[in-house]
Amino acid sequence: MHFWSGDSIIINMMNKKGNAMKFNRYAIYQLPFENENSRELSFMEASQIEEISDQYEFVAVIEARDLEHVFTISNCCDMDPKLETLIERVLPMHSISVGDIIHNLGTDDTFVVANFGFTKINMKEAV
Repeated sequence: MHFWSGDSIIINMMNKKGNAMKFNRYAIYQLPFENENSRELSFMEASQIEEISDQYEFVAVIEARDLEHVFTISNCCDMDPKLETLIERVLPMHSISVGDIIHNLGTDDTFVVANFGFTKINMKEAV
């Protein structure tokens, strides 16, 4: 069961203290597989990804606690079907990996998945 609260939701899940956990909505952007830059993403700096961010496609919205949780949901949904219920797919997508863009819809902050962690970026508008 979902309880809507602005751009955040509260999923009917309890933490160890018995309190409902607050989830945020994150838009996921990925380069289409046929894009010439898709094979080079793991070698690009965040500033280079910012420059080509208008080539990304909006593929899904994921409801999660934070960026790490977004990554986990995307990469483990095959092993835990409950996680798939937190993903609203718009287009076909692969599991989140280096070079993908995650936009927090509540805070309007945008991050690229780095080789280790996440780097904040300014995403260009798609033309």
